[in-house]
Amino acid sequence: MKNYFSFNKTCILFFFFFLSFFVSSAQFPIDNKLIPENVKKHFTERFPTAGAVVWIQPSPGFLETTFSLDKHSVTAVFSMGMGDCISVDTKLKKEEFPIIAYGYILKVMPDGKIINYYKSELIKGTEYYSEVKQTGIKYIFTFDKDGNFKGRMTDE
Repeated sequence: MKNYFSFNKTCILFFFFFLSFFVSSAQFPIDNKLIPENVKKHFTERFPTAGAVVWIQPSPGFLETTFSLDKHSVTAVFSMGMGDCISVDTKLKKEEFPIIAYGYILKVMPDGKIINYYKSELIKGTEYYSEVKQTGIKYIFTFDKDGNFKGRMTDE
């Protein structure tokens, strides 16, 4: 009786399985023609001067777009059903980040290197967050709309 699942055949099958998984999980830009009209309408109303718009679908039922707006990089997530904007993250310059939040990060992690500053507009309100790297670990600090500390987590 022949062994149909030899080591070589198993390795080849394993390779094709992982290759198909990585190709299917890659997020490619979506053609503007495939964006639902209600999403386009809400996007255009909220961001009429947006430039360099790129759409992807990160998960079923949601569309994510990155674009430039007033010299900022912006990422917005929309619900495909209603077309509503769920969140907007705007990359900020250091001087646009709340000074209280900046001071807190310097006090808690004096040796840390602040990588990025963001303003996050969510359904529940506005928050700020910053990515800080120290000893090879990236931390995310979250602050309320006034710059008061809310929490810290690691991004691994």
